[in-house]
Amino acid sequence: GFVFDGFPRTLAQADALAALLEEQGQTLDAVIELEVNDDVLVDRIVGRAAEAAAAGQPVRADDNAESLKVRLMEYYKKTSPLIGYYYAKGQLSGVDGLGEMAEVKAAIAGVLDS
Repeated sequence: GFVFDGFPRTLAQADALAALLEEQGQTLDAVIELEVNDDVLVDRIVGRAAEAAAAGQPVRADDNAESLKVRLMEYYKKTSPLIGYYYAKGQLSGVDGLGEMAEVKAAIAGVLDS
């Protein structure tokens, strides 16, 4: 099987993927939404960027609060409609994306194993 990470990002991409899978006689087993609180997400990324800068490590130019808010707005405009799209198909499962890495990994594995 295949795992898509961060794809599709738009309804048009989702429709194209569905058509391609149908042509191949394949289906999606699951779609996992990593659920996060925007404010916590921004605080985490900005905090990591500050820690990297303090340690002399490279920091992405867009890892700051203003750029992250623009990226979040793009997500809400283009990607968040996929939540309803896949929910309506009965394929959507939500996972708390703000837990510890091992917890998130276990929750994802639980969805994929069911």
